[in-house]
Amino acid sequence: MHNLFSKKTSVIALVLTLCLTLVLAGCGNGNNSGNSASKGTNSTNSATNSSDPAKASGKLTVWGWDKGWFEKTAAKFNEKFPNIKLDFVEVSAGDYLKKIQTSIASGSELPDIIWAEAAFRGALYELNVLQNLSGEPYNFDKSNLLDFELPLLSNSKGELVGLEQSGSPGALAYKRDLAKKYFGTDDPDQLTAMFTDWDTFIAKGKEVYDKSGGKTFMLGSLMDAYTIFSNQGKTAIVDGTKVNTKEVLRMFTQLQSIRDNNGEGKLAMWSPTWNASYSKDNVIFYPAANWSPQFVIKPNDKASNGRWGLMVPPEGGYPYGGTTIGIWKDSKNKDAAWTYLSWLLGSDEGAEANFAASDYILPLKSFFKDTAKLSSGADKYFGGQDLGKFWVEKVFPSMQSKAVTKYDQDIYSASELVLQTMAQDKGFDAKQALEKWEEQLKKNHPELTFE
Repeated sequence: MHNLFSKKTSVIALVLTLCLTLVLAGCGNGNNSGNSASKGTNSTNSATNSSDPAKASGKLTVWGWDKGWFEKTAAKFNEKFPNIKLDFVEVSAGDYLKKIQTSIASGSELPDIIWAEAAFRGALYELNVLQNLSGEPYNFDKSNLLDFELPLLSNSKGELVGLEQSGSPGALAYKRDLAKKYFGTDDPDQLTAMFTDWDTFIAKGKEVYDKSGGKTFMLGSLMDAYTIFSNQGKTAIVDGTKVNTKEVLRMFTQLQSIRDNNGEGKLAMWSPTWNASYSKDNVIFYPAANWSPQFVIKPNDKASNGRWGLMVPPEGGYPYGGTTIGIWKDSKNKDAAWTYLSWLLGSDEGAEANFAASDYILPLKSFFKDTAKLSSGADKYFGGQDLGKFWVEKVFPSMQSKAVTKYDQDIYSASELVLQTMAQDKGFDAKQALEKWEEQLKKNHPELTFE
């Protein structure tokens, strides 16, 4: 999930054909005799009846892209489970879904452990290749997870088909010097209190543009704003095959207002000019996840020292990225696979290994009982801000999420297309954007109804 290429796939649509008409053979629960149900997040021998976890054995194939994280956490896992061998096959996030689909079509075996990045997790869920972890024999207790995570880990049947590699909380990164210049403060809490809603944010954006003589913008692009808007709250865009056009129009109207008030700099998100803007004075705010400092902000502004801050955005935090990790439902090594998954992403011990390896924060309620251990200390690059405490104390409590769907990639792609037009054409309004957006979705999904 957290290599730079993977980040981009969260927001750059992957134009892939979904193999939704395949007849999948042998997709039962498999033979799991000897498994004991794991009902708590602190189980140490989750999928075996042995009182000695070290006796768990097997060989697991894992397809993924975050090799550094995998190797660090695998080393910790093997200290406790030395007889479970992990074979990592590196597959880029951009190629992952297609590789899964191709393997299904050819009748090839899938890996025991399957990853699903945020951009395509909804589509992968509907391929019906992931084990239901909330059913027998695993019976993973959903109440152990932070509430906002459940819609992100469940398929359309309500089955929990994976656990989260990291909570991936979303916020706003900002340049402290520009914030102080235009808003009178660079304190994150004061800025959060100042920008309580997006209308206020948009109005301030007009002031910034005017005061700077048209040289400085609140955001780099309309897609920056869309990245936040589309992930905030609980209101789904698609429910079954019904599209909530009222919600889409609401977002496009807000985005039009940002454009009309000169709140965005028309820099295509992830483009060279957008990346370069991190070290310049033409953009103040950027959408940011807990992986952004390492993979986006610091690489794009290497010389900065104390210039950056993080704040809760107007109307609260949001999921930004993320990776589901699940078990292939036809795996021949389910005991070992569940031992690995439940320890790695379902126990406090695994959560500590994740945090130590990459500062990833698992969305386990038990892990949040003592937030002091999630402090990362004062970060000079971020003006002395403790980023660990920020995510845990400020962002996670305000997060909500929408159910993922098989349409998510195409929704993103259609939105990106119409917002490119909106940014360049002042006469292109929210209603026209909605019409064009519907037209794009109908091309690949005639079954959708727009209400």
